[in-house]
Amino acid sequence: MELHILTFSPTGTSRKVAEGIAGGIDCPATHLTDITHKEAGQQVFGDSQPLLVSLPVYGGHVAPMALKRMEGIRGNNTPAIAVVVYGNRHYEQALEELAAFLSERGFRIVAAGTFVGEHSYSTEQTPIAVGRPDARDLEFAGQFGQEIAKKLKEGSGDEEVVVGSIEQPEQDAATMLTFKQTVMTWMTSGLQMPASPLVDASLCSACGICADLCPSSAIDRNSPQETDASLCIKCCACVKGCPSQARTFPTPFARLLADNFNIRKENKFLV
Repeated sequence: MELHILTFSPTGTSRKVAEGIAGGIDCPATHLTDITHKEAGQQVFGDSQPLLVSLPVYGGHVAPMALKRMEGIRGNNTPAIAVVVYGNRHYEQALEELAAFLSERGFRIVAAGTFVGEHSYSTEQTPIAVGRPDARDLEFAGQFGQEIAKKLKEGSGDEEVVVGSIEQPEQDAATMLTFKQTVMTWMTSGLQMPASPLVDASLCSACGICADLCPSSAIDRNSPQETDASLCIKCCACVKGCPSQARTFPTPFARLLADNFNIRKENKFLV
């Protein structure tokens, strides 16, 4: 058996979860393809080459760029593990989107997981799931991997799971109502949201690290103080990775999320 991993992970959370799960599967032949900065290309996987896909959730959906970069993959009745990583609010339809994408391309969803990672908008002032996945999350990921390995080795890998039946994250109804009402008020009032991170020129050393981190080439390495808002996917990899803290993304969503989704949500899996 050869385990293949595909992950899109601008800030590293989805990749950490994937590696944690793979550690539990413990397959001697494991191949990881990180599509954060490149396409997966034309790849065909057989029935003895299970595929683990770990992708981030943006606004309740699987990162569109990640799906675009996986358009060339195909399965041949291949077992697949669908995993989404969200920022402690909710993944909404993301898991079902990923499962449908894989099923349409010849994969069988034999396991699925929903994991929490530090939110893209999380900062010291607006902490949202800081440091996750942490040691506890990765231990859980390893246990998930062990369950997957057991299923595949026992020959029950043909049994697909219904991803819609996975346990939903718990959330206080009043908090969700407050969140939705606030967002609706912003939308109806025409509140302008930042289209891309801002740069403090007095702090920027023009090192170009932000350009290297950007998955969408929205930052020119020769002019790193500029960001092409039409290409920016708001992953905030440049903000989190800037060594001089010259980049910020002052979205009001950060405070709203930090205030309303500060109770630790737990990871879930289905095998």
